[in-house]
Amino acid sequence: MRHRWFALLAVGVLFACHEPFAPSSDAGLTLSLTVARTELQRGEADTITMTLTNTNRHAVSLSGDVCQPRGYVTDPRGVTVIPPGGDWVCIMLLQRRVLAAGERFSRAFVWSTDSFAPGVYSAHATFTAQEVELATRPVSVRLR
Repeated sequence: MRHRWFALLAVGVLFACHEPFAPSSDAGLTLSLTVARTELQRGEADTITMTLTNTNRHAVSLSGDVCQPRGYVTDPRGVTVIPPGGDWVCIMLLQRRVLAAGERFSRAFVWSTDSFAPGVYSAHATFTAQEVELATRPVSVRLR
């Protein structure tokens, strides 16, 4: 019986390690990420779009830095390569954003793959404002 509990615990830990650090939805807000293409030739660009959606029946007022939401790309070893150095350099300027019921706010950036080796990369996004912390699941992009 002891071995079964250990096996169940080990499987639970294994699956927990693959979950994002924050949910993609909370407090009536949902963060999503899309890529224009999931397979690219080296040198081609990919557009990564992050969208924050207010699913509440009322407007939501959020205060956060001007870089929200933030997009990231990790290499096949799990090292963050976009942005270089691991995190975005963002001026310490807070902004207030009001999202009406059902409104979406999107930010996009273009990932230029010129300097990257072939492999499977992962893109994900985060959003932080006040007490809300959201993160998308990684989306795989194969670079040939």
